Formats: sequence, C-alpha cells, structure tokens
Amino acid sequence: MPGEIENAARSMMSSPQGMKIIKGLDMYSTAMNTESGRQLIAMLAGGGGDALKLAAKASTNGPKDPGRTLLQNLLSSKDGAALAAKVIEVMGG
Repeated sequence: MPGEIENAARSMMSSPQGMKIIKGLDMYSTAMNTESGRQLIAMLAGGGGDALKLAAKASTNGPKDPGRTLLQNLLSSKDGAALAAKVIEVMGG
C-alpha cells in the first residue's frame, strides 16, 4: 500500500495539473497562517459556517445555476456577507 501511495504522489507531482494543485494548496496554507486567515477560520467555526450551510442548502432547491444561487443566498445574510468579504480579503482579492 505505501508503494501505491508513493507512486500516486510522484505521478501527481510530475504532472502539470498536480503541480497546480500543490501550488494552490501552498497558497491556501500561506493565506490561512495570516491573521486574516485565522479570523476566517474563526468565522467559519462560528455563524459564518451556518450561513454557508444555509446558502448551500438553498442553492440545491433553486434554479439551474446553483453557484449563482448559493452566492446570492450567502450574500443576503449579514454573516454570509461578512464571510465572503473575509474570504476575498484572505485570498488577496
């Protein structure tokens, strides 16, 4: 089993798609280790997580564009809007 996992890891690291994933994870890790990142994690652990869950649930019952519906539902609540703003701040947008 460890040999299979090592082979999969090597394969991933040698492909362009795998390197994109690794780079994205590195960027995410760096962002989460900032003060804003820690604040985002705290928000997700609190009411922001609930706002995200409610928006996701509402988007499954909506029209054909669940991504747009999720975002609209998320931004319509105070906690959701604050969460979205914090994500944008953390990701450097």
